[in-house]
Amino acid sequence: MVRNACFLLMAACLCAVDAFTSTTTSCLLGKISSSFDKLVCCSSSVFDENEEYACIINRRELFAKTLSAPLFIATRASASNLPQSTGADLSKTGSIDTLVPIVAIKQGLESVKSQLMSKSADAIILPEECQSILKTLLLQSGIPRNENDFKKIFDAYSTKVSYKQKFLDQNAFLVYYTNGFDGPGRPNIEDDANAIQTLQYGARNDAWLKMDDLFVELEYGQKSNDSELVVGELTSLVQKVTQALDAYLSLAPAADVEQASVIASRR
Repeated sequence: MVRNACFLLMAACLCAVDAFTSTTTSCLLGKISSSFDKLVCCSSSVFDENEEYACIINRRELFAKTLSAPLFIATRASASNLPQSTGADLSKTGSIDTLVPIVAIKQGLESVKSQLMSKSADAIILPEECQSILKTLLLQSGIPRNENDFKKIFDAYSTKVSYKQKFLDQNAFLVYYTNGFDGPGRPNIEDDANAIQTLQYGARNDAWLKMDDLFVELEYGQKSNDSELVVGELTSLVQKVTQALDAYLSLAPAADVEQASVIASRR
């Protein structure tokens, strides 16, 4: 098996030379010349006196197949579970200052919800009403329309990705096939891998998806006179965003959320 592999490798190298040059090349395997289209490999005592290597190989075909053969390169496995950087300032994570903008988003949505609740659930939302609600969300409440800017607000408060999480992500293949084994008598390496950060990451993503759905409906409604968006449907969309925000804020200390709410309401 090894001899055959070495033989084919040597043949491929010779074919590469002769496939593109007219120079006559001689070697132990035989003679390759531009005047021949075949590479003749004869028996040789160099390998084994009891074995015969008799084959006729089209040198250009062999070279082409060699180049097109699958190449497997060992790379570091990655689970891609870690959040991509949004450019957020991570110097004040977990502080009241960085929690206030998140609470302000929720307060802006609650303000919109209270306005909608005063109307009939079956009432059609007019384009000018959609425009007014968008203005409230974007300008007064300061909710970013861009996904990266929206998530950046949450990342400025969220728990940082730990070194252990980075290790697990970069060595996901090894961790998976060893079932998290970290040595005799040691706990599973995946235990307690910064669970709070993972939960915050998921809640942040869910909040954006729900927020984007709300924006899309309002943007369509303000441009179309044929929109059939009713108060009840819009209220439901707002409620879904606030529920996602509640899920995120539930991961923060209750006292901090209360203090941030007081500060946000004064702005």
